[in-house]
Amino acid sequence: MKYQRLLALALAATTTTVLACSQSPAPPTSPAGNNFTGAEAGPDGSTLKATAPVPVSPVGGVEITDLDPDLVINNAESKFVGNLPLSYIFEVTDEDGRVVYRSGPVPQGAGGRTTHEIGDDLDDNETHSWRAYAVYQGQRGPTSNAASFKTLNRFGVSCAHTGTELGIVACRFEQHGGNAMDHEETIQFMREVAYDLNRLGISDKGGFGILIKTTGNNCLGYSCDIICEGNGNDQNQYDILIDERIPNWAEVSQVTVRECEIIN
Repeated sequence: MKYQRLLALALAATTTTVLACSQSPAPPTSPAGNNFTGAEAGPDGSTLKATAPVPVSPVGGVEITDLDPDLVINNAESKFVGNLPLSYIFEVTDEDGRVVYRSGPVPQGAGGRTTHEIGDDLDDNETHSWRAYAVYQGQRGPTSNAASFKTLNRFGVSCAHTGTELGIVACRFEQHGGNAMDHEETIQFMREVAYDLNRLGISDKGGFGILIKTTGNNCLGYSCDIICEGNGNDQNQYDILIDERIPNWAEVSQVTVRECEIIN
């Protein structure tokens, strides 16, 4: 009986040891397998444990000189696993909040920044917002804060920030290379100056535009150096002093005036 009792205790101890070993935690598979995603999605649908990228350029509603700008971010960082090969999705929305562009996954750039050129031309003369987020193995990270820019319009980058009429003329002249312009370029120059004068908000007669002429010295039907305010008899005109830069300029005489083309 004593021998049987000792044998039973020995078997019980052995069984306990085996069970304890068999119930020990299984070794983890890989750090990435457990740590790069979260159990629940964030408010923006993010499941990737990473920081949000930070917009660098263009930001602050800046006016840009092309319709397919480069979007630049400071890269996101994974929270638990280092050196994950992240990619990024870039989204652009219009003034009505509609997504007008969404990129495919863009590989992460070197040096802590990623640059992506929009693949389509955006609408001109419109403010756009853009965001980005990291992606990895089908998971997405949190979305960046929104940044904004305004696309180039037909009048180019405004010079209204100079704050004065002469400042606008000088700024636009420099944009055209500071050289003599042919007649067609002069008309574009005049449109740009009129546009900036209107942005400056100094008109009280409906805005500035180019004076249209039927006879006399003109450029493609327009006065080469006069911008008017108002229309018809209720009209002010002034010379912006570009005559010496116009080829074959001559004194204007016997001019029949039609309405001023107001530039909105």
